[in-house]
Amino acid sequence: MRSPQDERARKIALFFLFSLADERVALHAAHKAIAQFKASSNESAKIDAETIKALRKIYEKHKGQLHRESIANAVPPSSWNLPAGVSANAWLRFHKNSSEQEIVALVLSKILALDEDDVAQGLGVSPGTVRYRVGKALRQLGSFTEKEV
Repeated sequence: MRSPQDERARKIALFFLFSLADERVALHAAHKAIAQFKASSNESAKIDAETIKALRKIYEKHKGQLHRESIANAVPPSSWNLPAGVSANAWLRFHKNSSEQEIVALVLSKILALDEDDVAQGLGVSPGTVRYRVGKALRQLGSFTEKEV
């Protein structure tokens, strides 16, 4: 069983892996974020609005290292242990064609299952805006998965 701090570190790493979709950049960003949170006086294992704000700042610094056009042709990161017959191609196409705001909202809300109010406050938007972005992202991702079937 994971400790609460280990679970927090896992969610931080997943946030960067899915939102940046580049293993090298994501690992660097996650390492930096985890070290920053370990050094802080906040011992809470919960990913709250303040943590989301900090993650967003680190994301903004690292996204400049990405070339969005190359993401669609990228090989899924080796850390994505996908079951046989499952492809990450839809996620990579979604990543290339969607806005950063939609990607980040989807990752925080659905993949990491964080509290919607914390996500909204952490991103500096209303809960309705988070729901809109997630809904739009899910529709777009769904359209890419339908093309694979």
